[in-house]
Amino acid sequence: MPDDLISIREAAARGIDRLRLPHWANALDHLKIDIIEKEPGPWTHLYSPMNVYMKSRDPVNILCINIDYDEKSYVSYTGPLPDSKEYKTEADRWAAAESFIAHRRAEREQS
Repeated sequence: MPDDLISIREAAARGIDRLRLPHWANALDHLKIDIIEKEPGPWTHLYSPMNVYMKSRDPVNILCINIDYDEKSYVSYTGPLPDSKEYKTEADRWAAAESFIAHRRAEREQS
């Protein structure tokens, strides 16, 4: 694990609003936390290029009632943001996969 792990509470105090867990497979997946008076708010927003495919929206908003805000498990996210070309290209790959799967499903149902 990286030496620079931080907690959600520590990130909020430092003004870092985008975080990720270092072991997540997709390098573009990340959380955006709401920061209210240097404290994390009750909502976390999970950004992932596959969210539209899996959940029909991006980001997915999560009420954080069972998250330990003091656990040092996160790293700062400095990658492409959702409006970047790289992020949109990855999201388009998931949309293409969805289209392919829907097409194959329709073919099977017709046969």
